[in-house]
Amino acid sequence: MENFGERLRRLRGNRSQREVASEMGKPQTTLSTLENQRAVPRGKVLQELATFYGVPVSYFLSEGGPTDKAREWLKSVRETSCKGRETVATHAESPVDESDKQAFANWVEKKLGQTSH
Repeated sequence: MENFGERLRRLRGNRSQREVASEMGKPQTTLSTLENQRAVPRGKVLQELATFYGVPVSYFLSEGGPTDKAREWLKSVRETSCKGRETVATHAESPVDESDKQAFANWVEKKLGQTSH
């Protein structure tokens, strides 16, 4: 599992620390320190790195896979049968009539059928 520094090094690619640090307006020692640590910086520094590399902040925070707790939750969701009626959730400024809801539900079912191959 990659730590923060390894992810940061991967984003840098073949460019030198000096080159990247210069583009970021940071000392090379700062980039070196960040790449060699296991902890994730917070706040402004983390946001600057995410912005510079064009990745979401969550890229640096994720552990690379679901946790045991997340796996358990997903398993419970899959095993739980839906006892309610099927419906389409909508958010609209004005009411949506049932025929429009049904047309949308049919469209979604058709699309899901096309992608389940």
